[in-house]
Amino acid sequence: MIFSLELLQAKQGDCLLLHYGSPQQENIIIIDGGPGRHFNTYRETLKPRLKQIKDKLSPNEPLPISMTMISHMDDDHAAGILRMLQDIESDVEDNIPPYIDIKHLWFNTFDDIIGNIEIPQIADLSSGAAIATIAAQIPGLANMEEHTAAVIASTRQGRIIRDLANKLTIPVNSPFPEMGANKPPMVRADVGSNTIEWDPGLRIQVLHPNFNRLQEMQQKWDTDLKKAHANNDPDIIFASIASRDKSPFTLASIVCLVEFHGKRILLTGDSRDDDILQGLEEANLLDSNGQILVDILKIPHHGSDRNASRHFFERVQARHYVISGDGSHHNPDKSTLVMLSMATRGRNDFTIHMSNEEGKNDLEQILHEFIEDDRARGRTYGFEFREKHKSSKTIDLLQQIDY
Repeated sequence: MIFSLELLQAKQGDCLLLHYGSPQQENIIIIDGGPGRHFNTYRETLKPRLKQIKDKLSPNEPLPISMTMISHMDDDHAAGILRMLQDIESDVEDNIPPYIDIKHLWFNTFDDIIGNIEIPQIADLSSGAAIATIAAQIPGLANMEEHTAAVIASTRQGRIIRDLANKLTIPVNSPFPEMGANKPPMVRADVGSNTIEWDPGLRIQVLHPNFNRLQEMQQKWDTDLKKAHANNDPDIIFASIASRDKSPFTLASIVCLVEFHGKRILLTGDSRDDDILQGLEEANLLDSNGQILVDILKIPHHGSDRNASRHFFERVQARHYVISGDGSHHNPDKSTLVMLSMATRGRNDFTIHMSNEEGKNDLEQILHEFIEDDRARGRTYGFEFREKHKSSKTIDLLQQIDY
């Protein structure tokens, strides 16, 4: 049996391929498509890799993609998926059989998260707009975090992706039901719900976003929108967006536990550590010590120390830790690696896998100083990088993939 996670070069973004099934029936899930600005992940790594797999697994038919998931509406996750859908659209219009066949698409747009309401000022923003640009157009958002700005700037991308999926008749967010009357289905965790049996042997349990919190957020947005309209004061809305604790962006990333033949992968997108732990607790996935051991943990938000803590790494342990980043925005933060090291003292039976050994903001120097310091303390766990001449790095939990 096959259960492998492939980490593609996506520079500052995320682009993963989940391989599962038997050698006779191999399946693929695409998780994020990497950025489109500065580095075109789709053109440089994702499309070439999919075509390489197609040549091996499906030379005469479109390569079936069981599901494509955008964990978080941000250019460094979504742009590659947008380009992939545009590629398919172009082939269809030219009566050319697309090289892939996407069976399902999972993603939550900004409009969906706040209750399927379009805010004109945000809808007019260009994709990838910087904080300064957004603040100039919407002064009420001048004090927002960079992460929030990135999601806001991807609002248009989300809308285009949704329209393309509808045009290409790709089911969106199935099998999740609608959130309410005239509101679209959203990928979310319903407390007490059963794990989704996605394919024979493959189970997916969504842990975040939380259904109850989403409903509360949408009700609050409805109230704020009415108040803003009555007072002619849109800053009431923007204050909620810019708040770290109240913003809908704390609910944005899809977190899910994927299990196949006894092996488990925890996919975290750009979620915060407290939201991930809450999801694990509500799903009763923690043991009597409040811990869980997974085979692969995708460390959230490219290793940012704003999305992790020593407490998180003490409770969520793994045999393999995966970080996708190239030093942009100083991710991965050295402090995140230090927290992980401190949380795992007493055990060395794991490996840290990274998409890049070199990158921005002295990444190589910072990483090697950290490794040397930990080796001097007697730590012997593994630390592996994507080989520079390769476009990806694969972690095989069962049988090794040969394509």
